[in-house]
Parts: sequence; structure tokens; C-alpha cells
Amino acid sequence: MKKKQTAVMTFGVIALICAALMAQHAWLAPAFSQTSQAKIGKPRISDTVKANMYADNWFVLYINGELTAVDSIKFMPHNVISVEILPAYPMTIAVMAKDNADATTGMEYANTNIGDAGFILKFGDGTVTNANWKAKAFSRGPMDHDTKNPQVENSPIPEDWYAIDFNDSSWGKAKVYTQQQVGPKEPFFEHDFQGAEFIWTDDIELDNTVIFRHFVTTPPDGKSRPDFSNLNDIVPDSPPRKPR
Repeated sequence: MKKKQTAVMTFGVIALICAALMAQHAWLAPAFSQTSQAKIGKPRISDTVKANMYADNWFVLYINGELTAVDSIKFMPHNVISVEILPAYPMTIAVMAKDNADATTGMEYANTNIGDAGFILKFGDGTVTNANWKAKAFSRGPMDHDTKNPQVENSPIPEDWYAIDFNDSSWGKAKVYTQQQVGPKEPFFEHDFQGAEFIWTDDIELDNTVIFRHFVTTPPDGKSRPDFSNLNDIVPDSPPRKPR
């Protein structure tokens, strides 16, 4: 009987020790897990992709709510903006593009001409402009093509038009235009736009200020890429810098 009691007590002590160890492990596990997940490598230039953009005449580009590129030339000469971007998915792209039109007449070249427009974009991950993009005009003119008494119709531009959570569900689709219709100038042909299409709204002549939006769920080229979307909230997995 005594041996039986001793065995029971021994088993009970072992069980208590195991329970304590398991509880200690459970308490430590989350902290270790969070630290491990917070360690990633620093992004390198090889993690970026090339972004090529051409507008007739000007544009500003946001990716995931952050200002990414601005056309450096408002009117002429026509130019291509080519930058490296660090993609993060899902990716929300928002672009405001403008034809070089007088704000009060909608015309250009000293109010002697109705201009045309166009925008095209290609990212190195396979993202391209096409008819799947959303588009909406916010400035139009001259109304009815009236060049003798030109009038402009403007709509308020939403302050958060570039935000990730901006509601563009009521917007229409962009219209695709041929290269011949837009007539890009020489710098365009020196860059890679293969697979991309020129887009605008339904009226390439009268719609002078247009906003485009596009949502990219995963990399179109199917390549797996590191997620650097929360780069400011992590500790990079690399040796600390030596003190100066």
C-alpha cells in the first residue's frame, strides 16, 4: 500500500512539473514567434521592378496611397518617367493625368486648338494599362467642341482619390486607344511598353483631367516576392551598423 502511495505521489509530482514547463513554454512562445516574424532581410535593388510611364501631357502616380512618381515636364517636350518601385501586394494604383489645356477654355496652343490625350504604364511585374482600369473625368472642355465660345465643365476632385480604400465602384472602365490615335513622341519608343495599352476616358479630346485607378491582387508575372509593405514596423535581419 505504501509503495502504491509513493508511486502515485511521484506521478503527481512529475505531472505538476510537466504542466509548469508547458505553461512556461506557452508563455514564451508568442514572444519568440513575434520576434522571428519581425526579422526579414533588407530590400535590395534586385527586389524592385521598373515602372515606365508616359502621359500626354502630365501625370502623378500613387501606389498604395503613397506618392510614387510625378511627371517632371508639364507640357513639352514629351517624356517618359522611368523609376524603380518596391511592389507590395495587393497593390492599389491611382493616377491623375492631365492634357495641357487652359483651365478656363479647355484648349491649348494659345486657345487655338483642341488637344488630345493619353496615358500608358508598364511595371516590371507585368502590370500594364488596359481596359480593366477604372477611369473618370473631372474637367471637360470646350463643351460641344465650341471653340468660338469655349466653356469648361469641372467636377470637384475627391481629396482621397489616391487612397487604398477610396470607393470607385461607380466609375466606368477606361477606354483603350491605339498608338496611332495618341501619337506618342520619340522618347516613348526608347522604353519597354510591350503589352501595355494607351488609355483615357471615352472622349480623348474633351476630357482634360482624368483619374485612373487599378487594383492588383497578385503579381501578374506569377513571381513570388518578399512582402516589404510594413518595412517601417520591423527589425531588418542584418548586422547592426558599426558606431561612427
